[in-house]
Amino acid sequence: MSKLWLTLVTAIYCTAVMCQSSNDQSSKFGSASTSAGSKYPLFTSFTVDAGNNAALLKWAVGNVRAGDYYLVEKSLDGVHFETMSAIGTSTSVEDTNFSITDNAVGNGMVYYRIRIAGEQGKVIYSKTISTSLNLVSDFRFYPNPVDKLLIIRSKFPVLIQIMDGYGIIWFSQDVDGGMQIINVSTLQKGNYILKATNRETNSVLSQQLIKN
Repeated sequence: MSKLWLTLVTAIYCTAVMCQSSNDQSSKFGSASTSAGSKYPLFTSFTVDAGNNAALLKWAVGNVRAGDYYLVEKSLDGVHFETMSAIGTSTSVEDTNFSITDNAVGNGMVYYRIRIAGEQGKVIYSKTISTSLNLVSDFRFYPNPVDKLLIIRSKFPVLIQIMDGYGIIWFSQDVDGGMQIINVSTLQKGNYILKATNRETNSVLSQQLIKN
């Protein structure tokens, strides 16, 4: 009888050990699966290009996942944001580009940011960029059309870029605040876009430039 009892206890112990081992293995595989599925999106760039009474927002994201939403948020004080638009994704890819135009920028300073919201519940924000159409009064360039020398007047340091209609940059130079003169004589005759990026706020102004 004692031998039978000992055999029964041994069998129960072995069964318990096997079940525990199975649960441990299941837990390990489950953890790995969760880790593999937690690859969150990542902002790789975000720019705001203001001009012509509108603002063009462009952003690029890596690790795009199906079911994520990109919420474009706008604020007048940099603290309280409201959703201006939303873009959804239906497929998962390594990276992709997005853009949207705000045709109602309004007067004064405005702030933009992008918020990613997905099914996994994690919320990711881009950096916040401020811009204002009124900044045009703080930045001027002339003459336009221009022959050789272009005069820049700015209240803030800027990166000046001159590009053609295909987006190819033909001229790039950092300019300090105040009045500066840059030589554009090497540009071929034609129509260009002069892009001025505020080095302090990253806001961007774009205007047409004609080269004689």
